[in-house]
Amino acid sequence: MLVGLYAMTTRIAGDQVLNPWTLTTRNAPYAVPEDLPHLQALADTQVHPSHAPYRLNLTLPPEPFIGLHDAPLVMLLANPGVSDADPAAYARPGVTERTLQHIANAGGTPNHFLTHPDKDHPGLQWWSRTLNGLTKQGHSHDELARQILAVQFHGYHSQSWRPIPYTLPSQSFAFYLVRRAMSRDAVIVLGRIAATWKIAVPELASYPNVVTPKQNRSVRISRGNFSPENFERIERALKS
Repeated sequence: MLVGLYAMTTRIAGDQVLNPWTLTTRNAPYAVPEDLPHLQALADTQVHPSHAPYRLNLTLPPEPFIGLHDAPLVMLLANPGVSDADPAAYARPGVTERTLQHIANAGGTPNHFLTHPDKDHPGLQWWSRTLNGLTKQGHSHDELARQILAVQFHGYHSQSWRPIPYTLPSQSFAFYLVRRAMSRDAVIVLGRIAATWKIAVPELASYPNVVTPKQNRSVRISRGNFSPENFERIERALKS
């Protein structure tokens, strides 16, 4: 059962929602302190071996969003994944620190996986595959790092996606970023968990600048994965 957005402890200064990820713990378990009791309670219920793919990995730094918060193209995702290569990748000097700095920075930062290329990092590999259709159109990684914002439904890593039966306090900031994107007429890519996002942010159901991929489980930005009209809308957003 989802708890409504406005039941959460969203902190507001003027018309700005304060970023809870600035408070993320600097050592594992990595989490927003307000989230921790709920995350521990969730972990206590995931005792069966079948739960293993859905357990949240708090030894990795959270990635609730990647990119500049005012980017013209916004991708709505589920949550960060986990690969066998992740522990070693995040253990390399500066990688975890860079991630924590990114999520705490006012206004976000350009996609650090694209601007600090590390060919062995699973994050760069994922983004390279996802944006391959745009790089083939002549867009550089440096350009795309500044023009695309990815927002996760929640920011904690797991091998597979399953909705958490509670709206974490930190999620209110993700919903704020989506509403802020709609207020500036950003193009929003809505794929795999579209229904979940529409429950959390009902305005998405009637927002005219939503584009959906042909393959529901894939957010690869390419001509083959979007209708011609929707791909052109993506291209126009990147040129704005």
